[in-house]
Amino acid sequence: YRRQRQMCIRDRAMRKILLLFSLFVFLFSCHSNPQQRREPGERMDPEKVADRMVERMNEELKLTDQQQKELKTWFVDSFKKRGESVRKNKKSREEMRAEMKKSREENEAQLKKILTEEQFKQYRENEAKRQQERREQGDRRSPR
Repeated sequence: YRRQRQMCIRDRAMRKILLLFSLFVFLFSCHSNPQQRREPGERMDPEKVADRMVERMNEELKLTDQQQKELKTWFVDSFKKRGESVRKNKKSREEMRAEMKKSREENEAQLKKILTEEQFKQYRENEAKRQQERREQGDRRSPR
């Protein structure tokens, strides 16, 4: 009986040690993945953002290879210009809004050149849906 009790106590201790070790490994693996972490205020690489945008648009609009190439180069240039503009110009809110509106109009004109009429129509519909979803998420986050 005594021997069984000692073995039972040892088993419990081993289970606790194993559990703590597993927890430690899990926490360490979650915390030490530097590729997925960004510093606060750090922006994603324009190339990566452009790749993601083109990939998403290709899934939704079935782009040709030529369209994908044109969009990627255009997105990279656009994101770099936008980043430089924001860094250089810490303007008033109204000036920034006017600049963003102008940028959006230029973006739409460029997309019209690259996409077919049907693709552009689908793109606008998808963007409207995403914008609506963002509004709804914002409403859920900040109760009025």
